[in-house]
Amino acid sequence: MFVATIPNVTVTLGRDASLPCIVKDIGDYQVTWMHLNRQMLLTIDQRTITLIPRFSVTQDDPTTWTLHIRDVEPTDTGYYVCQVNMIPVINQVGFVQVVVPPQFVDEESSQSHVSVQESHDVRLVCRAKGIPKPLIRWTRENGLLFTSSRGGQGMQQVESEELVLKSVTREDMGAYLCIASNKVPPSISKRIVLDVHFHPVITAPNQLVGAPLDTSVTLECQVAAFPNAVHFWRFNDQLLINSSRQETQEIRNGYTTHMKLSLKNLKPKDFGTYVCAAKNSLGEGDSNVRLYEIEVNRRHEEKQEQKGNSNSVMRAEQPNTDRIMDVWSKPGDFRAGLDSDSPSYTLEEASSAEGGGEFAGSLGGGGGSLGRTGFGPVSSSSTISQGRGLLWCGLWLSCGVASIWLLGSPHLQPGILLGALVVTLLVEHSTPFLDLRSALAHT
Repeated sequence: MFVATIPNVTVTLGRDASLPCIVKDIGDYQVTWMHLNRQMLLTIDQRTITLIPRFSVTQDDPTTWTLHIRDVEPTDTGYYVCQVNMIPVINQVGFVQVVVPPQFVDEESSQSHVSVQESHDVRLVCRAKGIPKPLIRWTRENGLLFTSSRGGQGMQQVESEELVLKSVTREDMGAYLCIASNKVPPSISKRIVLDVHFHPVITAPNQLVGAPLDTSVTLECQVAAFPNAVHFWRFNDQLLINSSRQETQEIRNGYTTHMKLSLKNLKPKDFGTYVCAAKNSLGEGDSNVRLYEIEVNRRHEEKQEQKGNSNSVMRAEQPNTDRIMDVWSKPGDFRAGLDSDSPSYTLEEASSAEGGGEFAGSLGGGGGSLGRTGFGPVSSSSTISQGRGLLWCGLWLSCGVASIWLLGSPHLQPGILLGALVVTLLVEHSTPFLDLRSALAHT
């Protein structure tokens, strides 16, 4: 008779399973094992009857016969009968369940990369097999929500072998994970990348950029395109390449590209409209960025420079502070209070200040006329010229009187001529400080 029941066993594919059959007081009767589903005799007592070498039997003690199944396969699942061939026959049944982890059926699933045009529909398929049948669920690799025909909008995961996306946009682009599980470890996943193709779309964050001369500036554009586009900058219908004064840069992140154009040491010819453009197999696009000159700082610098130049000119043109007084002026004379170096001083002003004196007026008028037609240009100071004229007139008369006295002649004409000769020689050897030509012109 049987001492204990045969347990039901669940075993994973490829592992071993054992079924014990415990009986006592059987005498000379034999214990056999059979696979009921296959209707196949496996063992009799300690002998293996089946030709499948994975099956065997052992007798651990006088009451226990154990059936061993090595490296189980799915076909090993079923009912196993332990039978004692007495009359009537007695038997017990145990069940072996072979479980299989999930496995993808690649020939029935979507490829690892799927491409679709923007605004079109797309269907992603993921099929798996296993025992028990695996459950399929979809999720996005980056954790974003998606819209499907089965799950509706805003779903984070969808349980289905097929995922249908309606009117896809570039936001649907990315990796989708198909996860299959049947509570038999391990669960598996399949990564399917969805590529959404669309023509380049370009935006300029700042379409108007200002900068002063001799500074640096960076122009920027954002490009969205797939497949990846060729990016370039244009200025005055000319393609821009890297040089010592300009440098282009591209920073890619998924289907977006950040375009940069750095300009150094700006010159007047650098200001104008720059075009950032991109082109792929589906089309092309561009956007404009206008660079203008900021003149505020430049005008300020020009004003500072002009101010500095004017200060230097004013310092260079400051009048001489040394005042040369008319040696012939008397105390209280109007000429003693006038500065002959003043640029605004004229003989006409001196005449009006005197009240119309005949000597000053006639001397100023005659001196000016003779100064422009005599030996040379008149002095810048009319007062000095007038004083010098009186000085040399007196010298001339003194020389004439001295000549008469030395000659002892009662006649004046020889003495005057001799005095004129002496004065002429002195004029020819006069110093720049005493403008003798101008003085003689006045006389």
